[in-house]
Amino acid sequence: MEILGTMLAANASEPEDSGGLFPELTPADAWAPVLMQTALYGYVLFVAANMIGDGAELLLLVPAYAGLVGSIVLPILGAVPDGMMVLCSGLGPDAQEQVKVGVGALAGSTIMLLTLPWFLSIVAGRVNIDSSGSPTYKASEKLSPPGNKNLFKTGVGIGGAIHQNAKMMIFTSTTYLIIQGPAFMVDTPDNSAEYQAAVENPFAWGGLLASILWFVYYLYRSASDCDSPDTTHHDKIVMATVKSIKDNRLTLRGAMVQFRTSALDPRGRSLEQGLLTTWPGADVDVQKLCGVLKPFYKKYDGNGDGKIDRTEFSCILNDLGESKKNDKIFECADADGSGYISFEEFAACMIAFAMNADGKTNAQKAGAVSVKKEASAGEEEEEEEEDMPEDLANLDPAEQQRRIKQRAFYNMGLGTALVLVFSDPMCDMLSVIGQKISPSAPFYVSFAVAPLASNASELVSAMKLASKRTMKSMVNSLSTLEGAAIMNNTFCLGIFLLLIVWKGLLWQFSAETISILTIEVLVGIMAMKKVHRLIDGIIILCFYPLAVVIVYLLENMLGLD
Repeated sequence: MEILGTMLAANASEPEDSGGLFPELTPADAWAPVLMQTALYGYVLFVAANMIGDGAELLLLVPAYAGLVGSIVLPILGAVPDGMMVLCSGLGPDAQEQVKVGVGALAGSTIMLLTLPWFLSIVAGRVNIDSSGSPTYKASEKLSPPGNKNLFKTGVGIGGAIHQNAKMMIFTSTTYLIIQGPAFMVDTPDNSAEYQAAVENPFAWGGLLASILWFVYYLYRSASDCDSPDTTHHDKIVMATVKSIKDNRLTLRGAMVQFRTSALDPRGRSLEQGLLTTWPGADVDVQKLCGVLKPFYKKYDGNGDGKIDRTEFSCILNDLGESKKNDKIFECADADGSGYISFEEFAACMIAFAMNADGKTNAQKAGAVSVKKEASAGEEEEEEEEDMPEDLANLDPAEQQRRIKQRAFYNMGLGTALVLVFSDPMCDMLSVIGQKISPSAPFYVSFAVAPLASNASELVSAMKLASKRTMKSMVNSLSTLEGAAIMNNTFCLGIFLLLIVWKGLLWQFSAETISILTIEVLVGIMAMKKVHRLIDGIIILCFYPLAVVIVYLLENMLGLD
């Protein structure tokens, strides 16, 4: 903040040198202020991208919005920072030259997301590969010995969603060919810039229309699958809910509000009648609920025997503010009278709490969360209390939902505003750095730097998700990366083509287009495999520098563009 205040003060004292929020810099200025401003803009965009993502993930906790958010809103908002970088790069007076920064951001984002996070996800989520070539996800020790880095005997499984998204990624990338084909024919020294622009313009319109159609189709396909329990959208909703409960941003009652709403009929059907019948989407609601409850069942099953006894069950009741009734509730939950509670009995008990009409009263009792830690042999068992945030601890589920919506829209609104404000100066600074190096460097600088600001959160998220070492988490991790590439092929490319037709720019990006298409096809082919060994991850990682080499060779050896 001190640096920000100093730079603002300098900007205010020298208005004649001002070109925006901070002093306008040119390639003639020293490296120190250029790098300082670039780092500041990059950090703000990084924070803004995280705010947008965090806000969208909060909306996953709102049952009425969850399916729509997971299938449509999250992909669009994830592409907003890259889209704004592309747009702002072509708005200046020297758009033909400046747009190289936008092309670098588009190519860098697409290729980085398909290579570096993919490799890191395989490293984080790898398990042993057995003699039949299958990942050992069901083994007691998934990776043995611990830290095993065998290139051929460790890896991950690739599910059907990865194959489908890979095909979609390759199909959407064909939009580049609509404008690239004519560009090959007219981009010669014998043709004037005006002639090239006139010939390419109708094809740019065609590419823009294709981008829009692919974009709409992808969102339609995602929205159509949003209620299926087998899709990544369902898993995102469950994981976001579990995380928020663990972080004390949401209570179990608040998470289950949709279950109660669905079970109750608008015509006044009683709760018991609702539970004895079905309603549209009942199977999905139950699967989501069980997905949320399963991690807590394992958490409270302190000794790992697959059962919950009275002591372990009391921890759950403390979480729900019902500790005074633990004996009676335990007897009711223990349907088979075994003295233990299975997961099915546990889920039924939690549904009963969700259905409790006086949720407000019980929520107000829950001032803290009590978590039992299993002590080592011969030591006393201790309970550790963790205070719930004051603004949520005493709220009923409906009020929790309202607060969640407020936070979500605040984060998304502020994050989007920051992206709108800082994307343009960031593009200017990347162009300045490139010009300080060489006339052809802006693309390479933007290729390497822009994704660090706009896509770093996706990289970290993919690694964390893969580190769970399950088939489902790996599918979620990699399909999210493919989805980001599809959005770049549709949403971001559409913005780029809009600039071409709006500003009358030439398509002088043949080398970059060939590089993007080559990497997407190679990754798409690799994604068709059922198992990715660690060696496959290394091969995919090598595609990242290969993309830069392709551009350099095509421009400097073959003279493209």
